[in-house]
Amino acid sequence: MAGGYATRLYPVTRDVSKPLLPVRGKPMIEYIVEKLEKIGCVDQIVVATNKRFEGQFLEWLAKNPRKNVKVRAERSRSEEEKLGALRALAELTGEVEGDEYLVIAGDNLFTSGLEGFVKFYEERKSPVVAVYDVEDASAVKKYSSAEITSGGEIVGFEEKPERPKTTLIGTCIYLLPRRSILRLREYLGEGSDADSPGHFIEWLCKREKVYAYVLKGEWWDIGTPESYESANRAESLGQPAF
Repeated sequence: MAGGYATRLYPVTRDVSKPLLPVRGKPMIEYIVEKLEKIGCVDQIVVATNKRFEGQFLEWLAKNPRKNVKVRAERSRSEEEKLGALRALAELTGEVEGDEYLVIAGDNLFTSGLEGFVKFYEERKSPVVAVYDVEDASAVKKYSSAEITSGGEIVGFEEKPERPKTTLIGTCIYLLPRRSILRLREYLGEGSDADSPGHFIEWLCKREKVYAYVLKGEWWDIGTPESYESANRAESLGQPAF
């Protein structure tokens, strides 16, 4: 998912799509694609962006060619025109056939591999959300909170809670069977929020079993200059390239 306009990071992202910003010497999107390649069971990688930044992703792909990666752009060219992440994802699922969909926001940076996450899903064949322990209840208010059982089932999920009951947050890393991701149309048909993925997960948890997989290592949501600087200082992401 790379269709946002990242206005909170202006002026850095005024003319560059956020997933293409360099972190320790390479674009953020490279970290995600490399982790997907290591799984070994991904048939196709679709970079979902917009018309404004489509050319930048095509240029990136031309410099880093991969046979199973394609760029798909929705029609917007500005923040005011954008479809919203969930509406864009719903359109995409109508075009891309598959039994399972691994959805990752392009501004997620994490050191954990995805192999354990995929294995966890394979054992359950139900929607799985990658969660992360921020170890600070006040920080959860900016994200979504996830309450889980010892077996990993989510029993409470709330977007931007006023009074968090846990320090586990839901990241925008999901693995969903086709039956579940197609429920986006039902969700949007109810007039629900079309932009915040966490709202869809909150809605889905009330209708079917959804599980949580706890990410190890470090995780960053690159949404502010501070988090971007923090990631660039992280030695766990490798040595910076000069």
